Amino acid sequence: MSWTERYAAKTLTMQQAAGLVRSGDRVMGGMPEPAPFLTALGARGDLHDVEVFLAAPRTGGVAIAANAGMTLLTSFLTEATRQAGVPVEVLPVHFSGVPGFIRRWRPRVRVVLVAEPGEDGTVHPGSALANDDELVRGDRPEDAVVIGIVDPDQPRLRGATFHVDDFDVLVALPQDTDPPFYDSRRVSPHLETIVGHLDDLVPDGATLQSGVGGLPESVVAHFGHKQDLGIHTEVFGPGLAELIGTGAVTNARKTFRPGETLFTIALPETLDALAGHPMARLESASIVLDPRQIARNHRMRCINATLQVDLFGQGNAEMLAGMQYSGVGGQLDFLRACSLAEDALSILVLESTTSNGSVSRIVPHLSPNATTGGRYETQVVVTEHGVAWLQDATMAQKARRLIAIAHPAHRDRLTEAGRAAGLF
Repeated sequence: MSWTERYAAKTLTMQQAAGLVRSGDRVMGGMPEPAPFLTALGARGDLHDVEVFLAAPRTGGVAIAANAGMTLLTSFLTEATRQAGVPVEVLPVHFSGVPGFIRRWRPRVRVVLVAEPGEDGTVHPGSALANDDELVRGDRPEDAVVIGIVDPDQPRLRGATFHVDDFDVLVALPQDTDPPFYDSRRVSPHLETIVGHLDDLVPDGATLQSGVGGLPESVVAHFGHKQDLGIHTEVFGPGLAELIGTGAVTNARKTFRPGETLFTIALPETLDALAGHPMARLESASIVLDPRQIARNHRMRCINATLQVDLFGQGNAEMLAGMQYSGVGGQLDFLRACSLAEDALSILVLESTTSNGSVSRIVPHLSPNATTGGRYETQVVVTEHGVAWLQDATMAQKARRLIAIAHPAHRDRLTEAGRAAGLF
């Protein structure tokens, strides 16, 4: 039997595929979110005690969370879930820890979005691989079902692939389906100033990682005057796509996978830049997010956004007013990588204030449970007011340097708080 015949034998409708889920099941979706399947599953009223884990839930996750017979679990809250106000249980796990979580949690139903098969039955993962390889090919229960949602609009990027035979069920996505989407982002009015502060921190030959969010995605686009840059990043965003267009990225000085731009998620607006690009490689998160592999890169520079930094040097990238706002994603993996390599540097970027300047984002101390990166991991913090070098600094030095890059209107209060805390 040819692969095309095997493909046809595995094909079900969306409703039939959603009908394979049983009460008490654990279901896990890959990236991008397989929203049409999740919507069909969420419409079922005959199920109870179903747990669904999604790394970054959006419209499909909202449909699951709205179903009283299902519980939505995630490690990263999104704009869609915040706006919908649906119940979501947060399961703290950093990106490189997800394969181990999958092996322990053992979801019976596994659903991933993929591109159309090639002429030999090869199936490209589309715009993201993340941990889908563990879902599709990893250890699983004997009665597990692996479902591939085939989207003709998903790209065939260079890198890791599947095969038709890796799937138990294949579902053709309707042509009028809305494409996957990601959270909206704003451009900082302080972008040019922050770029100026970053320039000396990113040398020629550095390998870049850019976190998600307006600031890190935007600043990397301004390094086109550098030479022989490399890219090893979780999310390939528009700033990196623009940077590649300048010719500054050669990957020639990388010491892990030289000559290759590595990523595990590509945002939709970058696909034209990546299509057919000889250096671009979509790889598994088990490679891209492994701190030990990241640290093998020469002059690694990890640029990530954060919401707050306190005077102890602790960063909060996921909590607002004591409530979960987003998640850690891969930031902690890159922070750890920079702690492993002596020539690496982790850089946190943020605007010094929010709420029209009335609230400082350099704070005396973080709220309980709000620490993403600890004081032992935070190396450099950059705002529009300058650079605070925290690596190898005493606690008093950390506090004073952070106060120096806070907004001037808040420095006196921060100084008083530092004294009250016994920092100096």
